[in-house]
Amino acid sequence: MNEFVISKTAKLFNVLSSEIRVKIIYSLMENESLTVTELSEKLDIPQNTLSSHLKILFDGSYIQKEQKWRNVNYSIKEKKLKDIIKIAISILDNKWEGNWERINDAKNVIEKMINKT
Repeated sequence: MNEFVISKTAKLFNVLSSEIRVKIIYSLMENESLTVTELSEKLDIPQNTLSSHLKILFDGSYIQKEQKWRNVNYSIKEKKLKDIIKIAISILDNKWEGNWERINDAKNVIEKMINKT
């Protein structure tokens, strides 16, 4: 495999290695579009912390932002993120014995979100 591809793949997994960023992605998948204030309240994360994680996702072209009057709304730009989350949950389903109910619940939510788009 080409070094460029390996490097970019590693960067993708680095972006997804943060629990906060996965929560952001998951919330945007559920709601399609949210402001920083809405995300902050929903995730119970201070806005300054949230903003730094949104910047990483935005700079990587994983999310997009749209100015709506005074607010900036964030949404998923890279639609394949939903597939990555779905694959991650299916891997967890095979690995985490005793937590199948929680994983299955998450899988059902992801399926609904994927089918919504």
